[in-house]
Amino acid sequence: MKRTYLGLALAGTLAAGAYTWASNAAETAPKWLANIPVTSAKPFGFDISASADGKYYLADGANATLDVFDAKTATLLDQIKADFAGIGPSHDKSGPSGVTPVPGTSLVYVGDVNSVKVIDVASKKLVKTITVSTSGIRADESCLDPEHHVVMFSSGAEEPPFATFINTQTQEVIGKLPLKDSTGLEACAYDPKGKNFVLNNDGTKANPKGEVDVIPVASVLQGKPVVENVFALKGCEGPTGLAMGPGNDALLGCDPDEGGKQTTVIIDRTNGKTLAELPFGGADEVVYDPVSNRYFLAAGHHSADNVSQVGSKTAKFDPALGIVDAATRSIVAIVPTTMGAHSVAVDGESHRVFVPHGPGHSEEFAGAGVAVFATQ
Repeated sequence: MKRTYLGLALAGTLAAGAYTWASNAAETAPKWLANIPVTSAKPFGFDISASADGKYYLADGANATLDVFDAKTATLLDQIKADFAGIGPSHDKSGPSGVTPVPGTSLVYVGDVNSVKVIDVASKKLVKTITVSTSGIRADESCLDPEHHVVMFSSGAEEPPFATFINTQTQEVIGKLPLKDSTGLEACAYDPKGKNFVLNNDGTKANPKGEVDVIPVASVLQGKPVVENVFALKGCEGPTGLAMGPGNDALLGCDPDEGGKQTTVIIDRTNGKTLAELPFGGADEVVYDPVSNRYFLAAGHHSADNVSQVGSKTAKFDPALGIVDAATRSIVAIVPTTMGAHSVAVDGESHRVFVPHGPGHSEEFAGAGVAVFATQ
């Protein structure tokens, strides 16, 4: 996650009207259900969120906790402390960050400065701290291969950036992959069809505006992870969020630098071919819900004209939640959110979408907390 959201110290403001609720939104737009308040002594800063087994999890930097919510009742259950770094001197020196629950267990793997922490949410205790570096930089975004019991964490701000692979049964590091030519790493995902980890790479000499790297799980299990394939991207600059969809589809959120064209692309994850290029961008975290067959895109850097303002001193964003129909590969709705709303998770069973946010000026985003929507 190369963009600074943590602590909501954003170099930009909301464009006029951005807080106005979409009264003319499509009938297929997800309906707002509730707002779950989250209080903190510091300005609310948060990072990655995820859901599993009826729970929603949020990396809460302001409170230096893993926040645990009941997805069905939309209530905050616990804020678990595990000596997280909290909001530090910079985005890359803050934690917690990546959140990956292991379905069927009470364990959640959470990225932090220098480490990955294993938390048992049933006992509300830190089970293990797995050191991945000593540089003071955090382990960031993460993804799980449940079939082979491996979790991957990207340390994108390290020099050079690297990925760490951990066996979730032994809780031991089984491999590291340095990406010496990379300018940073973004979201990853496990492809169960190809038996690969798929990783968004900020840029290399060959593809300075971003690429997708494919890492076979077989190489990870051998203790020698390698990038087997590299997909140069057409129609996407600054690949950030990544979600595996139906068939061979994978959706990439794109967040280019100032002046770049904001898009979302769907690629064939077997060859990198662009299957759809959608006129919506500025997304960070994206997620696919197989129950509704929709993707949900948290675009905290969205601009109404789809021209990026990231990096501009006078940036005015129009934050939004984009909803994409996976069957037609088309946008079905764009719902306004609020400043800093760059994280999203979905609980298919309860048909709910969770969007953490800073203080807003509407009922949907009152105070700081988590907005809850229906998936349809």
